[in-house]
Amino acid sequence: MIPVSYEIIFFIYVLLWFVYLTILWARETWRTGIRDWSLSEGKLCLCNECRYAFLVKPRENTALCPKCNNMCIIKNARFKKYL
Repeated sequence: MIPVSYEIIFFIYVLLWFVYLTILWARETWRTGIRDWSLSEGKLCLCNECRYAFLVKPRENTALCPKCNNMCIIKNARFKKYL
C-alpha cells in the first residue's frame, strides 16, 4: 500500500472540486452563449396589411408575412426618411 498523508488527500480533494467547478462554469457559459439573441443578424419587417412584425434574414429584399401571406418589400434603412 502506498503511504498517503492527509495533506495530499486534501489537496487532491480540493483539486478535483476545482476541476469539477471549472467544467460546470465552462458548460454554463457555452449554454448561455447559444441562447443569446442578436438582432443584427436579421431585419425587422412590418406587414402593411395586418401590421404584424417579424424578423427576416439579412440579405432578403422581399418576404411573406407569416400571418396573412402578404408579400412585404423590405426597405433599406438609409433610404428611410425620419420625421
